[in-house]
Amino acid sequence: MPPDTCIAMWKRPIRDAMESVENQFKSQLDEAAHDITNAGYIVALAGAGLSVESGIPPYRGPGGLWTKYGEPSLLSFNEFKENPRAWWENRLLSETENGHPIREMKLALDRAIPNPGHYSLKALEDLHLLKSTITQNVDNLQTMAGSKSALEIHGNRTLLRCLGCGARQKRTEISFETLPPICKYCNGIIKMDTVMFGEPIPKYTLEQCMDAVDNCDCMLLIGTSGTVNPAAQLPMRAHKRGARLIEINPEKTPFSPICHSVFTGKSGFILPLLVDHIRSILRPNKT
Repeated sequence: MPPDTCIAMWKRPIRDAMESVENQFKSQLDEAAHDITNAGYIVALAGAGLSVESGIPPYRGPGGLWTKYGEPSLLSFNEFKENPRAWWENRLLSETENGHPIREMKLALDRAIPNPGHYSLKALEDLHLLKSTITQNVDNLQTMAGSKSALEIHGNRTLLRCLGCGARQKRTEISFETLPPICKYCNGIIKMDTVMFGEPIPKYTLEQCMDAVDNCDCMLLIGTSGTVNPAAQLPMRAHKRGARLIEINPEKTPFSPICHSVFTGKSGFILPLLVDHIRSILRPNKT
């Protein structure tokens, strides 16, 4: 079968599914698109539901890593501080051990690529509408999609961070010949950039997120369950300040009752349609 025919056959069911979603949410898409184009400062909060569509398993719920293997220690940050060398030795071993949840997640993250939801957020950024994307995901996919405004509230799995001066460096640039790795700037102990249980969100990152929320008059809630703090507090903070809330999630969440538009479905289908509606509104204004 010719390659063009294969591609056409692959695109057809996706196009049909998109049309079905568009028909289902037509009036909501129109309303949400007008809310976005009329807003002055838009912020997105992205959760695990966005990454699931890139093949990354969730932590909780059906198929979740913690559902299969049990939740990790809630004292993991304290354990790291007590014996960072032992923590790093165990971590590096776990990443190579077949059947270990850390290795399972690492392999999924290594294979993952941005999906249409990530690229749609990037498109809204390019349209000078979306000012910041606060992502709870550590997978680096929003940055891979080209976003310049991603605020990684839970860190980035491709980076390491010094507990002393806070410097972030690419993991690929750090030597593990001596454990724990030591910061070249201040000789502080280096940990993964991802935020552990019991670890405070880095102050500068949290301040950036709070500033973005306090300035926004419209917030997109993409694939976030609303169960993990402090990120779960941000939509309520925006709502109390009068911001319009637009939710896209496969299931209803605690935020759904206070949202002005609620799309129950996959962001990879709905966000591209929303971007198309926004472009159709903006296009007549461009000469």
